[in-house]
Order: sequence, then C-alpha cells, then structure tokens
Amino acid sequence: MAITNGHTPRRTTILVDLGGVLFHPPVKHTLVTTGSPVTLGRIMSTSTWMDYEIGILDDSQCFNALAEQFGFKASDLTSIIHTLRETTTYDKEMLSTFKTLKQTPGASVVFALVSNISKMDYAALRKTFDAEFWSTFDHIFTSSMLGIRKPSPRFYRHVLRALRAAPQSTFLIDDRQENVLSARSLGMCGTADLTGLQRRLTNLVGDPVERGMAFLRRQEGEFHSVTREGVVIEENYAPLLVLEVLRDRNLVNLKQPPRLWNFFSGTPKYTTKVYPDDLDTTSLALATLHYDADLTHSILDEMLDYVDEDGFVQAYTDKSRPRVDAVIALNVLVAFHMHGRAYELPQTLNWMLNILTHRAYIDGTRYYPTAEWFLYYMTRLLRASNDPLLRERLEPILKARVRERVGAAGDAFCLAMRLVTCQFLGIEDYQDRERLVDMQQGDGGWEASCMYLFPSEGKEIGNRGVATAFAVAALSGGGAGGGVDVVVREKVLGVI
Repeated sequence: MAITNGHTPRRTTILVDLGGVLFHPPVKHTLVTTGSPVTLGRIMSTSTWMDYEIGILDDSQCFNALAEQFGFKASDLTSIIHTLRETTTYDKEMLSTFKTLKQTPGASVVFALVSNISKMDYAALRKTFDAEFWSTFDHIFTSSMLGIRKPSPRFYRHVLRALRAAPQSTFLIDDRQENVLSARSLGMCGTADLTGLQRRLTNLVGDPVERGMAFLRRQEGEFHSVTREGVVIEENYAPLLVLEVLRDRNLVNLKQPPRLWNFFSGTPKYTTKVYPDDLDTTSLALATLHYDADLTHSILDEMLDYVDEDGFVQAYTDKSRPRVDAVIALNVLVAFHMHGRAYELPQTLNWMLNILTHRAYIDGTRYYPTAEWFLYYMTRLLRASNDPLLRERLEPILKARVRERVGAAGDAFCLAMRLVTCQFLGIEDYQDRERLVDMQQGDGGWEASCMYLFPSEGKEIGNRGVATAFAVAALSGGGAGGGVDVVVREKVLGVI
C-alpha cells in the first residue's frame, strides 16, 4: 500500500473500530442468572444483541429478550449498560497515535470510525466523549446507521463506496480477526494486532524513500558498523556500499588512500593489530570512486599478484593469510570487467558461474552470510561487463536463481539487496517490498541487519546506514549499483 517510488503517497483510508481499540468494554463482567452465570461478552455475541446493534430491537426489547433467554433480571442488564454509557472513557494514547498520523509530512490520510454499536449506545458516547475525540475522525459508520454489522462484506462495501476509497488503499484496525479477514477478502489490508501500531501506520501513510533519505542526511556520513553487542567497528566498506548504491558523495565520509584500501578506517578489532589491505574493499572503491586510468591499471596489476594456483583471487595483500571468499572474488571480478580486463581472471569467472549454476551460494560465504550478497554482486558483474556472450550465458540463469529467492526469509538488509537485484533484472517482487516497508523504524531508518561476519570471533556486523541506503534504493527503483533515480534523489535532497 505504501508508495515505493518516492512520489507523494496517494490517499490512504484508515478504518478504526471503536470497542476493543479505542475503548474496552468489560466483556468479562458477569451477570447472576437462575442457572450458570453469563458474561457480558457472551450476551454481546447473541443474535439478539446483533439485532439490537443494527436497529431491529430497541433497549427494552433487547434487554427483556436476553433476560428471558439467560434467566437474569432485565433491570440488571439495564443498570450495567446505563452505567457504561455514563462512565466509559476512551484511550487517549491510541487517539494520540491517530492524531499524530494525520500530521505526518507528505501524508494524505482519511480516518473513519467503523463500529458495531446500537443507536442508543452511540448517542450516549457522542455525549460522553469530548470534541477532541470526535474531531479526529473524518467519517463515522455504525451498524445501527447502515443496518449491517461487521464482518459482513456489505458493511465494508458501503464504506468504500461512501468514501470513494480504493480497497488496496484502505486499512482496517479492529480487535476481531474475523472482521479483519472479511475486509481483506475485499482487497483491503488490516490488522487485529495493536502492538507497534504507530510505527506500522507511519510506514503505511508516509513516503518511505523520503523518510529514509531524511534519516541518512541526519547521520551526516557517520554510519557506524556495530556488532550485536554494540561494539563500533570503524571501517571503509560500509560507506563505499552506501556511495555505490545511492551515488551521493555528501552522504559518506571517506578518506581515499594513495593506492590499495584497508577494510578498517580506524583501529582494527577482532584481528591482528596490523591488518593488511584487502582486494575486496579496493575493488569496491575502484567501482565506486573516480581514479586516474594509469593508477587504476597499476592497482589491477598488483591485484594479479594475489591469484592462487587455482586461478582464484585471494582476499588479502598478505600471502601468509590465504583466504578465498566467493563474494570477494566476484567483487574483484567486477572491477576487472569494468576496466576491460576480465580476460585475466578466466578461472575466477568460471568458478562464479559454477557457484551460480549449482546454488553453492545458498548459505552464504565465509564473510558474507546470505545468498543475496552473491546474487547482488552477480548483477553488478552483469552491469559492469560489456561482453555480450557473458550476458547471454549469465542473465537467464541469474534471473532464475533470483526468482527462487523471492519471498524467502530475510532481514531488512537482505530484503533490500534482493529487491535492488530484482529491479535490475526486471523481476517483480511485491511481497518483499511490502515486508521491507513494514520494517522501517520510527526515525525513518532501518535496523542494522547483519551484513558480514568476523568468522574467527563469531561476530556479526551490521550498519543502519547501509541497510537504510539499500532500502531507499530498493523502494525508489534504484538498480544494482545504479543509484536512486535522479529525479527522485534530487527531490528528496531538496534540489528540486
């Protein structure tokens, strides 16, 4: 339902139930009968009460019929209902959630109250609840007004017609799952789970791209990578990822070295005090930053010194640390393809294609924990190469493998990377897009999902800036390494 291409959201209609959401009737209250005691909730579930709610019966007819059915005094029920009418209060915190939502920048939202309630009970609440409550809602629909109760689809159809609301842009908040199910059967969305409601509704009506970009701008380039324990890792790879996917130098702080790059920008952690430069970070920098052609080829020449006897690229510029990682090797291959030197790493390319063919990437690699890393970097290779034979060989099987991942479990970074990959390949993935939008946090960013591993120490490293940058690219239509659409990016940055 959220708009995912950076434009102003279309109007969202939010239908809010009354009892169970904005106030909570004492349904467990018990009435004494000639037989077993009966709760108020049981009484409200009878066909007699339902006829009362749609206006077929008045107070006297309803209460007398129920008294006869269950064996209690009609006056007892009358007393309970009259007391509730005079003393019921609404949930101010919940109402504040809705009022705040109406003030969300860029949001276009209409609130409608939808309730199964009798004419007399509704009239009483109109007097009991204050003007602040009633002014929050743009429209009110009750069962006694319509002569229809939820969960009848006719109730919702009437509301949709009256509001001229599209089902796919309408969201129901109700404490009863059967009411939500009926609404969903008409193409609406909804929930009976009130936990975390404010965040979910903000994600529903706000522009996720604009909110995500605002989060990134507020960080002023300080995107800290952290372990699950909260230890900060000062590193270069994360800002390079942000720069490549969004193509905005103002969003990152990077100090470019004379030649090769090191993963760490500060003191190395969970490793030796002296940490070697690596081909992974260097290759990402070559693909992202501007380099003089002679320097670029000089660096590529040096990288070839770290190819093992299998023809696979090593991870480090330290031959005493022999490490081969498929994603790192693929990243290096991207850099060589970008600069017309792919022919120098034929074994590495064949290995990548075999990994793709046999799904060897499915559980991640030594340093990169998800299949999405390999598939995303494969799309970068496809983008970087100008070899039509490689494209003919690679693209069909890559598309097939990416389609297999649609709908698979994943955290925010994983889903965002998957969506960016899908977009570059022209694959629709609505379900993961909606899941990603729903994960957006109140401050506009996404959680620091696991990006890579320090395997020797068993540490998982995440970065909110990277997760948010990829989510913004995914929801605004950015392709693999292609950045956010220019018009969208200039809009959210305030250029236009």
